[in-house]
Amino acid sequence: MKQIKILILITFVVMTSNLASQNHSYSNKEIASDLAYLKTELEQNHPNLYTYSSKEQIDEWFKTKSSNLPDSLTDKEAFKIITSISGLLKDGHSYMYPNARHLEEFFKSAPLFPLDVFLMNDNLIVVGNHSNEQNIPLGVVLTRINGIEIKEIQSLIVQHTCRDGNNLAYPKHLFYQFFPAFYSYFYGFYKSFQIEYITPKGEQKEIIIQGLRRSEIKAKKENQQEKGIDIKLLLNKKAAFISIKSFDQKILKNDYHQKFKKEIKKAFKLLEEEDIEHLAIDLRDNQGGALSNGVYLLQHFMDSAFQCVNSYFVLKNGKRKRLHIKWDNYFEPKKKNHFDGKVYIFINGGSYSCSAIVANSFKENKRGQVLGQMSGGSAYVNSGGPNERITLPNTKILFTIPKTQYNLRSDLEEIVLGVIPDIEIQDKPDRIIEKKDNFIDKFKELTKE
Repeated sequence: MKQIKILILITFVVMTSNLASQNHSYSNKEIASDLAYLKTELEQNHPNLYTYSSKEQIDEWFKTKSSNLPDSLTDKEAFKIITSISGLLKDGHSYMYPNARHLEEFFKSAPLFPLDVFLMNDNLIVVGNHSNEQNIPLGVVLTRINGIEIKEIQSLIVQHTCRDGNNLAYPKHLFYQFFPAFYSYFYGFYKSFQIEYITPKGEQKEIIIQGLRRSEIKAKKENQQEKGIDIKLLLNKKAAFISIKSFDQKILKNDYHQKFKKEIKKAFKLLEEEDIEHLAIDLRDNQGGALSNGVYLLQHFMDSAFQCVNSYFVLKNGKRKRLHIKWDNYFEPKKKNHFDGKVYIFINGGSYSCSAIVANSFKENKRGQVLGQMSGGSAYVNSGGPNERITLPNTKILFTIPKTQYNLRSDLEEIVLGVIPDIEIQDKPDRIIEKKDNFIDKFKELTKE
């Protein structure tokens, strides 16, 4: 009983005195006004608005939300209500962010959750510790943060986060990959965090860790920096492995100081020089970027003309219009530095947007085998730029509306989920904690066949 009382006291202290102040509130009329503004913007500009939900369902959602608002709401309460449209809209490029005030605190001054985590079988596993409390073993399973069960935190964030259709692989990926950000969006900022966890031996532990500013966490991660595009030759084998963390040129330039086409050209030249016969391309955790880069990659190993996107549509003033641009053409493989051997592509729930398009084209053209878990990005309907970024008038919540619909197939009578792997492999935290990758092990096994 004494231990329970102490735990309750600790929880109360963490949940009250350590909660950073976010006292701004809004009237129900202000929230209703923001909802009406959002509805109009979506109806006028969003090409995927009625892809997964009917107009009647969308109208009813806005009507119900607006008519059941409490007298006043805080920033977090308003954010939860407005982001709940994610489960109805089901469009993965419709990103929602808190207001600029929150984001400025997040990037500059607020204390953040200082652990890296990985989600496997709905268990949130610690894979990195940047805190000043170094007595938290990697591999432990988090069960509570600040007295709230991880399952409850996961359910809230996943259900209120963008996704393609009914596929929850991508919001689950965002949940753990960007956990400090999403935790702050829905629960606010804390100076410290009371965490409870279970060790691999089944022991239950609890500890209070101090939050760190983003700059402090980033500084600790600098020594762990990897390449955005990296090629490794497997010893004693005619096999190679290329990891591509992003198709976004800005990310590659700013975070990794690399240029996509330059690195890909160099990698495939090396494959030819080394007479490589087996190639694995790792698109796990790659959330996409420029489709031009995806096409450029495919041209280096596809064995015939291929198409990535079947058709494009936009919505202008509420009217649907088809676009005819070069990205729905067929593309010819490159002749120089072309790879003719066996190819395998790795994917997981973080393989999104351009990554899913690349994996889908690869699989549909039967160029090789896809390994891993279903992609977070759709294998049927996608969306993308140019984007319209709107700010809701009262709450200042930021909302991204993609202006283009990418149809990956001509027949869309049935829209299912993401790209399904030919060989299913469970992504594990071991590749982060111990640098042991079961995907690579499977690739090595396949090269023996």
